[in-house]
Amino acid sequence: MSLPFYVAPEQQMKDRADFARKGIARGRSVVALRFRDGIVMVAENPSGTLHKISEIYDRIAFAAVGRYNEFENLRIAGIRYADLRGYSYDRRDVNATGLVNAYAQQLG
Repeated sequence: MSLPFYVAPEQQMKDRADFARKGIARGRSVVALRFRDGIVMVAENPSGTLHKISEIYDRIAFAAVGRYNEFENLRIAGIRYADLRGYSYDRRDVNATGLVNAYAQQLG
């Protein structure tokens, strides 16, 4: 029976961060601009069927870079969170801060 290789926790975290940076670097950028009447979000997207920018809830948008299957699960989870929160309490209780906290809990 062989022993598993030991990897220092710091090295493991560095490897994960490097992996994430490489994946994001390959993605196409999303630009968000704020102006007097609201915001505008723009992304280069050669695909007509895969959407990089979408609406989560009233006036809450979601934009992502990277692999579609990875951020699509986050988008769906955000929509579910917002719908449940708005239905259970009030539409005004759905905000970006609560959504960010839900994402942080899901990602670990």
